[in-house]
Amino acid sequence: MQFYLAPMEGMTGYIVRNAFHHNFDYIDKYYTPFIPAAKRMNKKIQRDIDPSNNEGITLIPQVMSNNAMEVIDLSHQLEKFGYTTLNINLGCPSGTVVGKKRGSGLLFYPEELDHFLEELYSNINIPVSIKTRIGFNSEDEWYEIAEIYSKYPIEELTIHPRIQKDFYKNSPRLDAFKHATEVINCPLCYNGDITSVESFSKIHNEFPDINSYMIGRGLFERPGLIHEIMSNSADDIDEKEKRERITNFHNEILSGYLSIMSGEKDAMFRMKEIWLYLRKSFDDSDKYWKKIKKAQTLSDYNTIVNYIFNNLKLTK
Repeated sequence: MQFYLAPMEGMTGYIVRNAFHHNFDYIDKYYTPFIPAAKRMNKKIQRDIDPSNNEGITLIPQVMSNNAMEVIDLSHQLEKFGYTTLNINLGCPSGTVVGKKRGSGLLFYPEELDHFLEELYSNINIPVSIKTRIGFNSEDEWYEIAEIYSKYPIEELTIHPRIQKDFYKNSPRLDAFKHATEVINCPLCYNGDITSVESFSKIHNEFPDINSYMIGRGLFERPGLIHEIMSNSADDIDEKEKRERITNFHNEILSGYLSIMSGEKDAMFRMKEIWLYLRKSFDDSDKYWKKIKKAQTLSDYNTIVNYIFNNLKLTK
């Protein structure tokens, strides 16, 4: 069984990756937030992918583009950092992305998608995986898209079985994923709404031959989720250990942000993004989440989160 941390823009940079690696070392692969292929990598991206900032981590650069030659050019830049594979983002639902026919926006144009993949796989000299949704407006689009994917030597196809219009609402469309298992021969990875041992078990029982799972929001809600899945229960893990690991995970991220950002408020803003999800690790956390959102100083912020870590019960 393989577990991957999904790329989340503004959330899964090297500071967070290291916090997972040091405190919840059950993740087999990490993916960078998408790297635009249309230009040279800036210093921020170079810092994020620098191997010295990702020691002990298997990191896959994720690329955003609809132009094969741009991807190939970026692959040469990545090779200088030691990367010998990359992932293409065909899943991002953001309006600013899809409006440029990138991310899941390219799925609306199957002929252009086919041309892009043909040119890419005919000319690139490293393995390329893909992360995709199943369509733009309708699940019915998936049949043609899946046929296109079946033509190419995709290293691994991660499928988030939602359409672009779903964003992150509605339930994953499991019939579409089942169709992929029937017509696509490359290795498949499932992504979407794995937030508990129960939700993982449902997917695993439905698709017992799938051995790779990508998890994003679920790992921020429950950083120890993979350990719980491997133990087949959230109850078999010592609560004191869970609490200590979550606390250390949080403190490492906060310390990392404080070390690279211009001020405490910038670091707190990023931590508030983490707490949008992490609060779900604790029972009755809603009123404290409201206090976190209102916190204006690092001292106030630390007082609130320390109370949470020391007094609130962990969710089961």
